[in-house]
Amino acid sequence: MGKVISEISMSLDGFITDPNAGVGSPLEGNDPGRLHDWRFDAKTETDAMIVDEIYASTGAVLIGKRMFDVGFEPWGDPPPFGMPVFIVTHEAREPLPMQGGTTYTFVTDGIEAALELARAAAGDKNVGIWGGANTMRQYLKAGLLDEMQIHLIPILLGGGVRLFEDLDPEGIELWRTSSIETPSATHLRFSVVK
Repeated sequence: MGKVISEISMSLDGFITDPNAGVGSPLEGNDPGRLHDWRFDAKTETDAMIVDEIYASTGAVLIGKRMFDVGFEPWGDPPPFGMPVFIVTHEAREPLPMQGGTTYTFVTDGIEAALELARAAAGDKNVGIWGGANTMRQYLKAGLLDEMQIHLIPILLGGGVRLFEDLDPEGIELWRTSSIETPSATHLRFSVVK
């Protein structure tokens, strides 16, 4: 069985979106691209290798309903996943098959049930928790996250959705396993100490 690994881009001041992100606008709101440019226009060979490894090692993805709502239109059909995607939500809905190997499955029974379905779909590969912040925090708080991969972007957004809020005041211990610098990002990987 693979690991449960979160993966997300974050500004230096801790935001994963700017204050104006929402349905009908890109994930970065007023300044699209800055958080994810390392994957696209500013991509180096090293950045490309990191993305390729993430996709090659991941067999299924978990995301929250807000991220699905915000991303669905920009992702298009086929979406960029190419694998099953499970949406943690309170709203029951039939699975939504897309082109390219992605089916969106809406799970209303909580994060553990969604993880169980994602693990079954992933087989021996990892399950990726790819957003949003609330969903990642739920898995982290529940002790279900094995690793965190954060792409730290050298910008200050000054507002938006913070990745790390409302965590246990006793702290969560992480062990850095990798740090790779490129011009557009510092790619950090941590094991969650359990």
